[in-house]
Parts: sequence; structure tokens; C-alpha cells
Amino acid sequence: MVSLVVWLVVALVLLLAVFLVANVMSRGEDVRGDAPYGSGVAGFWASFRAGLRHGARRAERPVDTDLEAFFASTVEQGPAYVDAEQLSDALTRVRQQAVRPLHVGVVRDPR
Repeated sequence: MVSLVVWLVVALVLLLAVFLVANVMSRGEDVRGDAPYGSGVAGFWASFRAGLRHGARRAERPVDTDLEAFFASTVEQGPAYVDAEQLSDALTRVRQQAVRPLHVGVVRDPR
């Protein structure tokens, strides 16, 4: 039971460390002078609470589009992400490898 509590505390400390590092790194990418929540642990806590409040807000207006209009607006002219020929070639290669027997080392009795 004690080891479970120890691992839980270690995990929580690591979680806080990751949050603090992410906060510092994101502040480094911001525009200079643009620090609305301050710095350090107090700034991290304020930013964390602001992020939780942001997630609770609802979208202002839902977007209504039918499926046909969505697909018509997202058509790409380039080659597909997965080409049918590439996929069939890969499946053929895998099938050939699956049929071929594996060479497993045979242990012989030394008599």
C-alpha cells in the first residue's frame, strides 16, 4: 500500500513538472511583453484556471452544413493519401511473407 502511495505522489510531481515546463515553453513563444498572467507558479495557476474556464464555454453558434457541401468544399486534386496500388502491393508482400515458413533454429539432442 505504501508503494502505491509513493508512486502516486511521484506521478503527481512529474505531472506538475510537465505543466510548469509547458507553461515556460509557451511563454517563450509568445510576443515579448505579452504575459497576461504573470510568471512562476502563480502565473501557471492563473493560466491553468483560465484554461479550465475556457473549456466550459460553449460555442457561440453551431455550424450547419450538410454532408454533401462539406465534402464538396474539401475536395483535393492531388494524389490520395493512401493509393490503392500501394496498398495492394503491400498486402501482396505481406501475404507472401506469411506463406513462407520461418526458419526456426532446431535444437538437437547431442547423443
